Amino acid sequence: MTRQNPTDTISTRKRPTLEIRVQLVDGSVETFVQPRQEMAESIWRGINAAQLFTRPRIVIADDYSKSVFVGSRINRIDFIFEGSDFSRIPQDHADLVELSKENFRAHVHLEDPSRLEKRVQSREVGDLMVSFLDLRMQGGGHVYLMNETLIRLPVDNHSFMHRLLAGGSYGIRLQGGGQGFLNLSNLLGYSVYPGVPEIPNDSWIALSSRLATSTE
Repeated sequence: MTRQNPTDTISTRKRPTLEIRVQLVDGSVETFVQPRQEMAESIWRGINAAQLFTRPRIVIADDYSKSVFVGSRINRIDFIFEGSDFSRIPQDHADLVELSKENFRAHVHLEDPSRLEKRVQSREVGDLMVSFLDLRMQGGGHVYLMNETLIRLPVDNHSFMHRLLAGGSYGIRLQGGGQGFLNLSNLLGYSVYPGVPEIPNDSWIALSSRLATSTE
């Protein structure tokens, strides 16, 4: 977490030192702030990402109230602060950053399939690959991501799918600064553009209706 300028007071600061946003499976969002640098650092250091959503409850308290959230019913928690901590995203990713829906659509041209990259391409192990993901969460919400990762051996290409479907916590970088954690136990499904050439043997081969309409 980037430290604030000592002369930057609460009254002149553009936003709190730490903002915590908790999104539940019903789509509702609760926001909390911690303006004190020392307390904000303590919260951030104490986060165990692997167990974030397996805890029976998460409690956030102030001088006036206590808010309790059931861990399994949380879709995501965002910790918003200046700068980013890349150590909290998966180690085999060069970057994993959230995009707005508009930014995602600017890179993934669903209205024009001729501008989409195909899954099967000539790539070398170790090359950098950029892909875009549309994750569908419980409650109807979507999370749009840009993923930068290195091309791996074909035998390893199913590991990404297994990771997303295995549940647990998935750390992502927030464009405006900070880190988000997704509860993959509440993931309903996802699409990735372009996907890797290797797909499970039991895959159904069919064109998305969004693309089929564009090619008629």
